[in-house]
Amino acid sequence: MLRIREATQEDDQALLALESVSPQGDTTRILLERATYFYRQSLFERGKVMVAEEDDQLVGIMAYAIKDVWLAGEIRPVAYVYDLRGAPDYRRSMKRGLFRLWKTLEAEIVQHGATLIYGHIKEDNHASMRVLLKGGLQELAPFAVCMLPALPAQGPVPEADRDPLEGASRVEELLGQRDLRPHSLVDCYQRGQQLGYLQGVYRLERGRSFAQASIWDLSSLYRGRVLRLPLYLRLLGATSDPLTKVLPLPRIPRLGEAVNYWHCFDAYCQGRSGKSLMRELLQSLRRMAARAGIDILSLFYYVDEPLLDPPRFLVQKTMRYQTLGRLSEQLIPRPPLHLDVRDL
Repeated sequence: MLRIREATQEDDQALLALESVSPQGDTTRILLERATYFYRQSLFERGKVMVAEEDDQLVGIMAYAIKDVWLAGEIRPVAYVYDLRGAPDYRRSMKRGLFRLWKTLEAEIVQHGATLIYGHIKEDNHASMRVLLKGGLQELAPFAVCMLPALPAQGPVPEADRDPLEGASRVEELLGQRDLRPHSLVDCYQRGQQLGYLQGVYRLERGRSFAQASIWDLSSLYRGRVLRLPLYLRLLGATSDPLTKVLPLPRIPRLGEAVNYWHCFDAYCQGRSGKSLMRELLQSLRRMAARAGIDILSLFYYVDEPLLDPPRFLVQKTMRYQTLGRLSEQLIPRPPLHLDVRDL
């Protein structure tokens, strides 16, 4: 018999076990290994992790969070749906269980008065994409995650802002009432600071130009394990990795290796020198990551972001995701959207 219920801390090991057989993506496949399944829930005040059980065994997971964001010029409650997982050895039950799980979440979300339900899915994660599209969501905007290997090279590293909340305030002022921007970015950064996730906010200025980004360090909570890479990256890694012992070259993880990440969010630049300052900032952050024992700097951004023309580097891997959404009112989020660090 299929049963839908809220997950508790007693389910943590079972949730982590299901995560271990649910790698993300096809062409580039990464398995997340978490210390606890509930770390993301700690960033939100309202929400739940829900599970589907059949014969006392977990066959599906889905979580949601209610948060207040800017939408069509007003602060409105929206629902973010995340961590969609299904047991691969329960194919029939997974489809039935995940759809019932979705309908249960949907009924709760309606009670919160959410004007938008949305989530993020890796573009080649076809199974999860089908579940959400069948649930009535539609594609809103694509975003990218650019994976930059840490750079074990000599050179300066940036100093963080003394007050990262001031950096968050600058982003609020820069973005204004952009759709999906949290009501208070300062509160989000303050919560990340309290939990120890916010590593710092970094900024370079030259004349009237600037580049700024925030770094979030969750390496104590989870790491990735590479299960599949494109052939060109495997060949490049086999060629360059032996040279990293004598040359300051980025190391490309091999299949099966665990990797630690820093996440780079709210990366924006402006002015004539903005793009060159962003390249300089990212390079210095990569050097800082290498010295901290981090393998990958992950840069998150919407592909139509007008405040970021991301520089290209010799070694990088860009993965594409899609933001899906469904409206309960006739309020269509207008791009460019804001990518909330709490979502990822």
